[in-house]
Amino acid sequence: MASRGTLYLIPVPLAESARGFDTELKALVGRITYWIVETPKVARAQLRLLCPDVDLTALAMDSWSKHGGNDASALLKACLNGNDMGLVSDAGAPGMADPGAEVVAKAHELGITVVPWPGPSSLLLGLMASGLNGQQFSFHGYLPHDAGARKSLVARMDREAAAGSSHWFIETPYRNAKLFAELIQALSPSTRLFVGVNLSAPDEWIACRGVAQWRSTGVPRQIEAKAPAIWGIGR
Repeated sequence: MASRGTLYLIPVPLAESARGFDTELKALVGRITYWIVETPKVARAQLRLLCPDVDLTALAMDSWSKHGGNDASALLKACLNGNDMGLVSDAGAPGMADPGAEVVAKAHELGITVVPWPGPSSLLLGLMASGLNGQQFSFHGYLPHDAGARKSLVARMDREAAAGSSHWFIETPYRNAKLFAELIQALSPSTRLFVGVNLSAPDEWIACRGVAQWRSTGVPRQIEAKAPAIWGIGR
């Protein structure tokens, strides 16, 4: 069997001017030529932030769809030919509150070494900053668009939070204020609601309060700003 390259799972900034990237990661980004990316235009900007000296014109990029239907074997062809590859999503860590798991699963199936690189994940940063249960938790991704299904899921999360677990989810930024209003009406007064906006950015905003307290504050301006956020509920 021919020697395979390594698939590096590379975290990228959650926001402009984000903190937390070291020189070793920048050096790794600078030496990888073959990339699997979510959105090429976004990936080029993110890689330039990580490694300002990178020659973007020399990079080979194949994009994968977060909606599925990817040919993961074809995406990993460079690795099968012995070249190292990097996998990035549009923000944060691939496969962790972001797509990419199907590419990683195929790499394991093909005998490709997978190396996850430490870096920002909105889910992990939210768990760390919330004070909610980080040993028993569920991540639900985006809440359902259907109002009935969303209401049912929020009610279930509220019940399970009362038993001790924490529950995490994300939403399209322009819907943040509407989601906040729905949550503080639907959740039990004693449930704690966490919101982390623009995590790792200079203007990040983090708050975790009881729903009863949230009801007396109105919609915070940071939520109305329509910036990326991670949400959590627990006790």
